[in-house]
Amino acid sequence: MTTSIIGLFENGDIARKVADALIENGIEEDVIAILEGVAASEISSSLIEAGYKEEQAERYAKAMHDGGALIVAEAPDDEADGALDTMRSFHALTPEALTELLEKRSSEEAAKAKPKAKARAVEAEPAAPERGKSKQAEEAETQSAQVIEEELEVGVARTTGGKRLEVSVSEREVQEIVTLHSETVEVERTKARRTLSPEEADKAFQERTIEMVEISEKPVVSKQAHVIEEVSLNKKSGEREVVVSGTVRRQDVTVEDIDGKSNGSRKSK
Repeated sequence: MTTSIIGLFENGDIARKVADALIENGIEEDVIAILEGVAASEISSSLIEAGYKEEQAERYAKAMHDGGALIVAEAPDDEADGALDTMRSFHALTPEALTELLEKRSSEEAAKAKPKAKARAVEAEPAAPERGKSKQAEEAETQSAQVIEEELEVGVARTTGGKRLEVSVSEREVQEIVTLHSETVEVERTKARRTLSPEEADKAFQERTIEMVEISEKPVVSKQAHVIEEVSLNKKSGEREVVVSGTVRRQDVTVEDIDGKSNGSRKSK
């Protein structure tokens, strides 16, 4: 049996590297699909077909509106955890993390594309700074760290199985004991010496036929088919709940104050 696994990445280049790593780890190439730059409906339908809920599929489709690449693969049950670890090693993202990353990149690109304001040239000499005050150019410097949390996405992989009825015909020898009745007619001659009276002699000298029927039986075989058992296939549908566990990671950001150090004071002349 197989398990459907997915991984969301920043761009297609990273997704292709992940696919190569999965193939090196034993996942068949023909069960790995990379979705990049496709319609949201195609993304959601692919995830629903893989066994994910419609709500989860729409989250991924919405996050990939402005970029990103999604890997959908089928891995054997005993290799699914290893395949997920391979995806994590390439920094797989949640839909929310991808959205945040793309928004940040869009803001940075917009800031770079904005033309800088031209400074007005002043012919007069600049005024001297006031006593006790120094002129200092202020530059805004921003550095950020992300709080990242993995979510366990559980899908459903459908496998086919069942039972098949095969009807075959066999032959076997059958013996039955039958009692047969038989009759035979035997002729018995007995010598006799006696004198007939005239009346008996008149009756005796007549032509006639005497018959006695004998009966014999022989076995007659015929066949009659009987139904002795019926085998049927019935399909019943049901649902069951299983507990799926996995390890997810979270990256936290801790804010600490840095103790200030004095660099010494400068004396003004």
